[in-house]
Amino acid sequence: MNVDDKRLVQLLHRPTTLSLTTHRSINVDTKERIQAIDLCTPLMDIKEIVLSPSRFSDLQQKHSILTCYPINSQHEHGPPLLTNIPPHQLTRTELAYRQSNDFPSAFRFVNYDSMIPSFLREKYQMYFVDLLERLKVDVSILDYNYIRLNNYMRLLMYEQIKVFNSRLDQIPRIEEHEYPLLLEFFLQFDINLFYMKTCTFRYARPRTLDEGLFCLREPEARYELASCGNCALCYPQYDMTYRIKKTIVDFNQAHQHQFVNGYRAILNCSASCHTRNIIYVLTCPCGKFDYVGATTQSLHDRLIKHREHGNRIMHEFLLGEANIVRDLTRAKSKEISTKDHMKLYQHSVRCRVAMQIFLDANPQYWRFIPMTLEEAEALEQRSIHGLGLPEELDWKLRSREDCKLYVASVPKPPQDYTFSNRQQALQSLYFYKKRDKTLPNQSIDLYNATIVAILPESCSEMFRFTVESLFITHADTKLNTIGHMLNENSVGNHHHPLFNPWLDRGNEWCEGLLRRPQPK
Repeated sequence: MNVDDKRLVQLLHRPTTLSLTTHRSINVDTKERIQAIDLCTPLMDIKEIVLSPSRFSDLQQKHSILTCYPINSQHEHGPPLLTNIPPHQLTRTELAYRQSNDFPSAFRFVNYDSMIPSFLREKYQMYFVDLLERLKVDVSILDYNYIRLNNYMRLLMYEQIKVFNSRLDQIPRIEEHEYPLLLEFFLQFDINLFYMKTCTFRYARPRTLDEGLFCLREPEARYELASCGNCALCYPQYDMTYRIKKTIVDFNQAHQHQFVNGYRAILNCSASCHTRNIIYVLTCPCGKFDYVGATTQSLHDRLIKHREHGNRIMHEFLLGEANIVRDLTRAKSKEISTKDHMKLYQHSVRCRVAMQIFLDANPQYWRFIPMTLEEAEALEQRSIHGLGLPEELDWKLRSREDCKLYVASVPKPPQDYTFSNRQQALQSLYFYKKRDKTLPNQSIDLYNATIVAILPESCSEMFRFTVESLFITHADTKLNTIGHMLNENSVGNHHHPLFNPWLDRGNEWCEGLLRRPQPK
């Protein structure tokens, strides 16, 4: 045994006092001390022994949310479990941890007389018995990580209180019987991969009876994401000629997904575009940003709403806030206003790739896309012959004075860009005929989509939100407003430019756009 191994054994077998304790539910007292995630405290020596920074560059940042081996400390994190790494990829020290059956435990359970009713025995059976059999780990590992899961959910609750100014009694709670299954999810969010190899609901089965929580061999995708063959996801109802990817969803028999930051997720059950109660991902066609969502609906139904708001906000972005607000008979609803300020939609209106997809499907909006000064000087762009407004008055038409007001309220072009004479005349004609009252094609997908996890057929809102947040945090998704437990800047920061859809637009959104098909 080398020096590092001896030091590891000494740390692992620190003396500890064993006492009988019961696992508490997540009822939170506002005066209770909350364990915050600490990103500044140096890692303890034991982590430097177990894991090399060159293997896991983001270990220090993620350690506070990873599942760990129990240690006799209330202020330190134990070594991470590394549940989805096969034995041949572990160091000798990491392998010794996995093979050990002697971890400090917070309690001992002695079943003296099974005939006498016992509240504690019922709780023990609910929280531990099934998981011990299927996951094949020590009770101390489960007990220790129940506490880490509770701490994670507590942080989620306080984030909701802070962001939404909610009272504690307004925050959704998890059902007690859901704890073991939620822990099973939590335990299999590894440092670089989500792989729920022990899933047993919705006809899923472990790949072998010998394997429990820890991978015995390389992770593998075993479940399919299938096409129903009869919906807008299987056969998009618009021209895909100019899109690099010809499908919105990658259907395959062995489904897995890689996020923008490299984190991977292997599907835990078979699914289709009509499977309900799912965790899904939207990835911008630019390939630089993604978003995680949870829904009780199917992916097919959920994307209908994403298309509706995404295309509406594109329309409003190009026409300008003043022109949109001017015609409203009443203020926007709280739901629509919330969607307006989501990073998901505010990214697409500032993304050149997403804007190109929108314009390819809606060429009537080219008149609102600024040109370079050189383009605007072309002969055809200076000519406005035949684009004058008719003299007749009609209730279906706007007056010339109103049209001037609308054109003047179109957002100003960025530096080095302008609207040509022809574009301004076409804008006048657009508002004159009240074409702004007609929304663009609502079937256009501005994001690619997929499913990364299937939840039980029924579960609480807090269950869904916790699994969703774990994906958001591990994948470091840039378009989620809340749920990222390691991003201090994302929580309650209402001054981020993307929170206001009408702030600085920059130049990038209109740079390099290809005017196809020929603008009308």
